[in-house]
Amino acid sequence: MLKVFMNNIRTFILLYIIINTIGNSFQATAQTTGWNNGGGNWQKNGFVQVNTPITDSVLWQINSPRAIGMPLFIEGNYLVTMRFFSQTNAPVECYDLSTGVLRWSVDVTNGGGRSLPVGLRDEKVFVVRYTDTFNDTLFALDASTGTPLWTSNVTVGPYITETAVFDSTGNMFIGGNLKTYKIDTQTGQMIWQTTTVPMSSGSGEMVIHNAKNTGYTLEQSGGISYMWAIDLASGSKKYSRVINQLQPGGNVPQSAIMVGNNGIVYVQLTEDNVAALSDDGTQLSLLWQEEIFGNAAFSLMCSGPDGSVYAPSNGRIIRFDGLTGDTLSLSSPITQGGFFSPRLTAAGNGMIYATNGENFVYAFDSTLNLLWSDFVPSNNTSGVCVAPNGMAAVAGQNVIKVYAPATATVLAENSVSGIRIFPNPTTQFVFIDGGEELMQHPYSLRDVHGRLVRQGTLEDTSSSIDLSHLPQGCYLLSFEGRNQTFRIFRN
Repeated sequence: MLKVFMNNIRTFILLYIIINTIGNSFQATAQTTGWNNGGGNWQKNGFVQVNTPITDSVLWQINSPRAIGMPLFIEGNYLVTMRFFSQTNAPVECYDLSTGVLRWSVDVTNGGGRSLPVGLRDEKVFVVRYTDTFNDTLFALDASTGTPLWTSNVTVGPYITETAVFDSTGNMFIGGNLKTYKIDTQTGQMIWQTTTVPMSSGSGEMVIHNAKNTGYTLEQSGGISYMWAIDLASGSKKYSRVINQLQPGGNVPQSAIMVGNNGIVYVQLTEDNVAALSDDGTQLSLLWQEEIFGNAAFSLMCSGPDGSVYAPSNGRIIRFDGLTGDTLSLSSPITQGGFFSPRLTAAGNGMIYATNGENFVYAFDSTLNLLWSDFVPSNNTSGVCVAPNGMAAVAGQNVIKVYAPATATVLAENSVSGIRIFPNPTTQFVFIDGGEELMQHPYSLRDVHGRLVRQGTLEDTSSSIDLSHLPQGCYLLSFEGRNQTFRIFRN
C-alpha cells in the first residue's frame, strides 16, 4: 500500500487539522435538511448526528410499481424521490414520511424525459427536466402540493446520480454546460457561474467547506483528475491539485468527493484509490492515498463520527483512519456480483449503512461488524436516507421501506457507565460486572431483529450469560430501567 508521507510538513498539517477541528467538527456538519447522503449536508459526507435504526424494524413500506430505487430526500414530514418507470415516464413524487401516503406526483417534462429531484430545502423541491442533453430546465416545486414556484433563468446538466448542494444561507450550487452555477433558491436566478469540466460519467458535483467559504470540484483535463478550490462568494477558482492514479488504467472517477467530519477533503477514484487532501487557504496538500479495488461506480463514501472514512473496495466496505489512511477494519462481502454501487451513510450512534446497488441494504457498527441486512431489490443508487427524527428510508424495485429509529443508545465498549462486559466477542459465556447496582436486576437479550432470545436476572455482582446455544452474530443486551443497549458478538 502506498502512503504519501511528508515528514515534518505532513506532521505539522495533521496537528493543525486536529487542533482546528476538535470541538467544532459537528458544528461544521450541522444538517441543512434531513436528506444527508449526497448533499443534505453541505459536505456531502453521508453523516447525520442522530440515533438511527439498530434493527431492521420496518415502520412502513410502499409496494408500488417502479423499476429501480432512486435517491431519496427528506425534510420535515416530506419524503421525495423519482418514481422511475422508463426514460420518458419518471415523475417526481412526494410521500408523507410518517405514513407513506402519496401527497403528489408531478411530471415536469410532459412525457419528454425524467423528473429528476436534485434537492429538498426550505419546503421547496428542486427538480431537473432530465433529458441527457446536459442542457435542462431547473424548477422549484412547493413541497406540500407539487405546485411550480419558479423556473430558473439558466439551464443545468447534473448527471443522473448527482444532486445539488446548498450553503448555510440556502443558496444552491449545481452543474451543467461545463459550468457550476450558484443559484438563488428564492427566485431561481443565477448569482454566478464558473467554468468546470466534470468527469464524463458523474462525480462533478460540488462539495462545501462552509467554515472556509470554499467549494471543491473534481475535474478532468487530458485524462488527468484535478481537485479545485472555488470561492463561494465570487465563484473564482483559487487553486488546484492533481489526484494521481495509483493503478494505471483504472476507471475514471465516477463517485462524489466529500469533506470529512475532520475538515479533510476526500476523493474516491473508483477501482483505484482514496486520497485525502488538506486546505490551508492557499493550497491543497496531499495527506495520504490508499489503494482500493474493484469497480464501484457511482458509489458514495461517508465520514463516521470519529472522522473515519468508509469507502467501497473489492466488494466490501473498508474503513480508513481519516488522518493517516491506516486501514482500521473491513466488512464481510456485500456484493452478489452484479451492479456494485454502494452508497454509505453514517449516524451519530455509530451505525453505518450501505446499499449495494443490487438487492440488499446492510447495517454495520462503526467497526464494520454486520448487525443486520434486508432485501431491497434493485436499490441501484438509492442509499439510506436519514430523517432528523432518526427514521431511515431506502428505495428499491417496487418498494420504499422506512425503518423505525433507535429508542436507546447502543454501546459496544467493554466498560461503560460502570458496567463491564467481557469477553466481547465471545464464543460461549459473557460475564457482566456491574457492582451492587445491578444485583437482582432483570436483563433482556435480543437478536438484531429485535426478537427476545434470553431473559433473566443477575444473581450477583458478577454474573454470566451462556450464549453457546445461539447462532453466531450480534446480540443486544439491555437492563431494565437503563436507557442503554450493549452489543455482544457471538463468534
